Amino acid sequence: MTKLAVRIGGWSGAGMALLVAGCFSPEGGADIGTDTDIGSTSATTPGTTSVGPTSGSDTTSDTTDSPTTVADTSTGTVVTGEVRAVHAALGADAVDIYLAGEDTPAFAGLEFTDASGWLDVPTGTWTFEFRPAGAPADSDPLYVSDPVTIDDDTRATAIASGELGAKDEASAFRLVVLEEDWGASLAGRARGRIVHVGSDAPTLGFDGVDVGETVARFASTDPEGFGVTADEVARLALLDNDNGDAALTSFSVPPIAEGDEVLLVATGRLSSLARATDGFAVIAVGRDGSLGVVRQDPELFVLHGSNDAGALEACFGDFEIAANLAYGGLQSTRVWPGNYDIDVYDYPSGCNGTVLNTSGSGPLEPGGRYLVLLTGEVTPDAAEAGLQVETLEDVFTVDDEPEARLKFVHGASFSQIYVGSVVDDQIVDVNVYTNAISWTDESDEVPLMSGQYEFGIADAMGKPAPPYVPLATVSLTIDPGTRQWVIVAGDPLPETGDG
Repeated sequence: MTKLAVRIGGWSGAGMALLVAGCFSPEGGADIGTDTDIGSTSATTPGTTSVGPTSGSDTTSDTTDSPTTVADTSTGTVVTGEVRAVHAALGADAVDIYLAGEDTPAFAGLEFTDASGWLDVPTGTWTFEFRPAGAPADSDPLYVSDPVTIDDDTRATAIASGELGAKDEASAFRLVVLEEDWGASLAGRARGRIVHVGSDAPTLGFDGVDVGETVARFASTDPEGFGVTADEVARLALLDNDNGDAALTSFSVPPIAEGDEVLLVATGRLSSLARATDGFAVIAVGRDGSLGVVRQDPELFVLHGSNDAGALEACFGDFEIAANLAYGGLQSTRVWPGNYDIDVYDYPSGCNGTVLNTSGSGPLEPGGRYLVLLTGEVTPDAAEAGLQVETLEDVFTVDDEPEARLKFVHGASFSQIYVGSVVDDQIVDVNVYTNAISWTDESDEVPLMSGQYEFGIADAMGKPAPPYVPLATVSLTIDPGTRQWVIVAGDPLPETGDG
């Protein structure tokens, strides 16, 4: 009988293996699924932010409690500009935003990712005060902006940005003010403008749209906007301009109607899970308010767990999601949201030729992460399963608890297995972590304290009572807060020629 082998990291040779995939760290509005560009005027240095024409304003006052306004002497009416607010600041619950000196909020109860409607504001120089929603008007504000000058016949979007309580000044809470000064309508096109207020994102480069510039944090693309093909989903890739334009993430931009103008406000933390409330995402703001929150494109982790297969290639039609993938190898990519057929080929194929297997991916949602496991055997014996693809979604519990949570996935050439801790070469009743796991299924989350473990895989056919003698074992160190899949792969009883 061939000896079993258990390996972590790179795999070769015969036997069963545990393939460990992913160590996951923890990470409003109606999700839609997108990305784009940036543009802004930010008062990062104390002073006055001017929004509107440089001429035509009769005041340069930067008073706060008694702002100066301009009257039309021919009619006696107050001259106004238009202002709206977008809440894109991390760590801030719902807020009321006041024009300093006023008794009622200009914008009340604004939640994270909300965008207000337009408000007529008398021209002049104003200071904006932020208070928790419902707090008295005379209570201490959470934040007071630098003075902002509003001129007549202008429209400005004030974006609450940064992070309340941030220790790093570069990520601190601030007000980013943009003048709405879109270019002329384009035939068959819409216009977009990207505003970068992500709290930990680098300077952004772009692929997929003709932006023609990079955008630093708390800045934006040109006010006139860039052209976007109307009524079509467009894919925008974000690049890390601080590191040689390395791929960062991508978004699928929902269709924008011809002639429309959309601000795409990139906010949140890249270091958080894309599906989390504070995950890096885009608030799409149209002419009349928020259009929704666009989450990052689905992220796939493709794992080769077919022990008798050579290098493999996986494709969605003619789009390659993994190539030259060896047994035990893992590759990641992002794809458009949707439901796909995954074709598996011997490498190299160029996504053409003889298909070894085609399996449905199931729905891949914006903000989601998925394990795509290539399992089974290319030339199975009578009692073994053929090659197929199983897609598993990352829905691990995300909380602040220090305990780890693992899921065990059965991807081996065997019918059912148990998983538990091995002590003195056996798995006793109290150390059995899972129910019987069938082929291609995953266990429930297994909560574990951090530390060193010796995991064992046992035959579950007939559901014999413990203790169990493990078919294979592996030692793993589990760190606090770990979220991890552990994939059982290979053949516990390989025959001659199985590889």
